Formats: sequence, C-alpha cells, structure tokens
Amino acid sequence: MPVFVRNLALEQYVEHDHLDQDRMNGMLQAASWKPAGDAWYLTHQLPSGVRFVFHAIADGEEVRIVGTDTHLGGRCIWHAIPFFNATPKDADELSAVVACTNQAQDGVFVTHLVNVALLVGLEAGQAVAMQMVAFPFYLECFDSRASYEKSYQENREDSRFPMLLTDKRVFPLNFMLKHDPEIADEERNRTLPDDVVLCCGPVLAVREAPKSDPEQSSTFIVATIATQFGHLDVAFTPDMCLPAVCTKGSYLVCSAVLSGDVDLEDQPQR
Repeated sequence: MPVFVRNLALEQYVEHDHLDQDRMNGMLQAASWKPAGDAWYLTHQLPSGVRFVFHAIADGEEVRIVGTDTHLGGRCIWHAIPFFNATPKDADELSAVVACTNQAQDGVFVTHLVNVALLVGLEAGQAVAMQMVAFPFYLECFDSRASYEKSYQENREDSRFPMLLTDKRVFPLNFMLKHDPEIADEERNRTLPDDVVLCCGPVLAVREAPKSDPEQSSTFIVATIATQFGHLDVAFTPDMCLPAVCTKGSYLVCSAVLSGDVDLEDQPQR
C-alpha cells in the first residue's frame, strides 16, 4: 500500500523524497512483533493513532523489511465478503488488495488489507471483519447532498469526479471498468489502478487528530461519513478539502484508497 504522507501530515518523515531512515529505524526498534507464518508484522503507533506496519521476512539469519503500510486506528468496522484477489503481481507476500461485497450483495468496494497474513485464510465467500479508513487524493465538501448534486450538474465538464454518485455510495469505478465483461477488450483500460474508489456520504463527526510528534506544526482531520457498508473514517489535511470547511452535517465526496485492518485486537472500544 502507498505510504500516505500528505493525508497524515507526516512531511517531516520524508527526506529527499524517501522515508527518513533514522525515523524508520527508531520505529522498528520500538515496534511490536506479530508472527505471520514464516514472516512478521512490526507495528509502531504514533500518538496521533497513525500506525506504521512493516512487513518483515527472514533472509538467512537476518530479518528484511519488504513493505510498509500506513494505517489509522479507529472504530469503523465493516463486515465484508472478499470475492476477487486484485493484489498486484509485484506485491510482497504480506500484502493484499481485494474486491469485496457485503451480506446484502448490493455493492462492491476494493481495499488494501493490513495484517492480512494474520488471518487463518482469506477465502472467497467468507466474511471478514476489518477496521476501515480512507485516504483521499481529492475531496470536496458541500453544505448538503443537494449542493453536491447542483454543483456537479452545473460544472460537470470541470468536475474532478467522473460521475455523480448515489447517496452513501462507495464505488470502485476503475475496478469495474477493468473487469466488466460487457466492455470490449480493445476498449478496456488495463492500466487503471484497481484500488482507487469513489466515496460520498453525510459527515457524522469531525475531529482533529493529535500531533504525531512535537515537531509537527499542524496535524490532520478525520471526518466520519455514513456509507452503504457502514461508517468510514476519512483522513486528510485541511488544505486538501475544497471548496468548504468540513463540519458535522456537511456532505463529503472523495476519490480515495481504502485501508482495512483485519487485526481488530488493538482497536479502540466504542
């Protein structure tokens, strides 16, 4: 999964376009280890609730880090049914990207699964509980659902979103375009990223996260929205939100990557 720096106000963790190695080493030394077969997940949580989850494998007598997830702990739990493995071929063995539906089978979403190798097995048709957070690339906030619909209809050509979503919708447009059997092969765009979804919903709550460390000049926002699959936390910095400030009762629309942590042991209690 991409390491989300901007959404989580972690610019100080980057040096010369790469994660600061000294910071990463410090987190690794303080991380908790969880075995996953012949590998491990090393997790370090910052005061903001941001989690760095390092993927580690044995390499001879050494332990080698082969991947890193950023996640945000929270209380938004979805019960989903995976039905398609969309994991890229070059992903490490401790990663997974899956397409899921719900018990009602009235929708589809695509998510990265954090700590996926801790599951006994990930089988199509078997329900999995996961704690969810969205990391948006683009997001817009409106006074109401009606304002969103009016804005899209009046500015359709200039909209950053390719379609008007139905209320509380989570829609994996790229995944659908790549895998729709009714689309001819010559028209199918096979380079679209499977893991980007469109989301919209009313804002139920907004909070400012604590700072991840004392060096931060600012922190990030977590807006909880209602969706067809359940409540969803959306993490972003204030400068990412257009055209208005996000408050309880607003209507949020975004293009995002979803992250679902299947290790619910350390999640906050309601």
